[in-house]
Amino acid sequence: MEKLKPGPLTGLTVLDFTWVLAGPHASKSLADLGANVIKVEQYKAGANERWLPLRVTKNGVTQSSYTILVNRGKRSICVNLKSPKGMEIIHKLIKKSDILLENFAPDVMGKLKLDYDQVKKIKPDIIYCSISSFGHWGPYSHKPGYDMIAQGASGWSDQSTPPIIAPVSIGDTTASMHACTAILAALYHRKMTGQGQNIDISMMDCLFSLHENTLPWYLISSAIGEPVEIPRIGAKHPGYAPYGIYTGKDGYIAIACLTEPRWVPMVKVMGPEFEFLLSDPRAKDVSTRCSTANAPFIHEQVEKWVLSQPSVAEAEKILEDQGVPCIRCRSLKELADGDPQVKAREMMVTLYQPFIGPMRHYGSPMKLSETPAGPRGHGPLLGEHNLEVLTKELGMAEADVKALYGEDVLFHEAAVDKLPEELKKNGK
Repeated sequence: MEKLKPGPLTGLTVLDFTWVLAGPHASKSLADLGANVIKVEQYKAGANERWLPLRVTKNGVTQSSYTILVNRGKRSICVNLKSPKGMEIIHKLIKKSDILLENFAPDVMGKLKLDYDQVKKIKPDIIYCSISSFGHWGPYSHKPGYDMIAQGASGWSDQSTPPIIAPVSIGDTTASMHACTAILAALYHRKMTGQGQNIDISMMDCLFSLHENTLPWYLISSAIGEPVEIPRIGAKHPGYAPYGIYTGKDGYIAIACLTEPRWVPMVKVMGPEFEFLLSDPRAKDVSTRCSTANAPFIHEQVEKWVLSQPSVAEAEKILEDQGVPCIRCRSLKELADGDPQVKAREMMVTLYQPFIGPMRHYGSPMKLSETPAGPRGHGPLLGEHNLEVLTKELGMAEADVKALYGEDVLFHEAAVDKLPEELKKNGK
């Protein structure tokens, strides 16, 4: 991969106390945009994501796919926060930082005396962002949580039939992007006023705010005194049709046809057996088809047609020729290994990962013409950047930094000592 031009956040420093996904995904996005992200990891153990699967060992070094993907482009330092000298380093880094990001349970940073009230005494204009399952106030705020807990709390899992865990961590990832949006807004406010601020992001809040149809249906019907029962969603939408995942002979196809100009050509191309839909009162217009009373009937007819086709690829071609929004459902392996859209959009890029070699990464979905976003470095080894950060950011002498290892203040994993040779061997 060619070296990217500077990103729009070049010059901003993020002090990153995050772990697992919600926080690391946010700081990864900021790093992709060019921010200098310094990840502060748990002393000796490292951040929790280093222990999550898939962990592989090559050239005598064990690394996790999880941590590589969420921490790429960041610089890792491993500092003992129980040591006065370790905390002194953190305080000095706070003074150099624009943003502090954390996603621990609400009491953790307070116990370290690194909560917002303490940190703003060190850096008054700091943008301090916290992400947690339930936020820092409210009756649930004391509860520990993960993405799945936020899904259950927000009503998200209850909208599926049967209730399921989403196949991706939607609570973590949506909270992370809300955090990024809030951070950028706070940076603009600081530019205009010089004032920093505290940002509190709740995963439950974020998921609750995303109920697109079902909750608004309940709210508007309640407002007129006729509350409706909130329907659940499976492979096909309970109130929109055709709008769902339909089963074919050799796979599945997603179809969404919610406009009249596309409905008529779609029915005609389905053949004589289905022409009755053009006059059936249950399908007379968009509003009629998009109702809980009639959507199941429309879904049944569309799936019957899909199953009559030789393949879902053939069904896709027929509908596509008529301008009907549809796509054969792709597998993850297919997307990673050869999907032309993924390739064209540079959503799969190759980076060199020390001790592993060339490794594919997600590209950035944020496409900026002049200040591009994207991976700006490999997933760091634990404590890889102790020396670099402390000498370059804080102006410490190299000898003084090295002395801190003997004082139980700094730590790095053994592979860091082999890194210069590894990089030289691979021309890095």
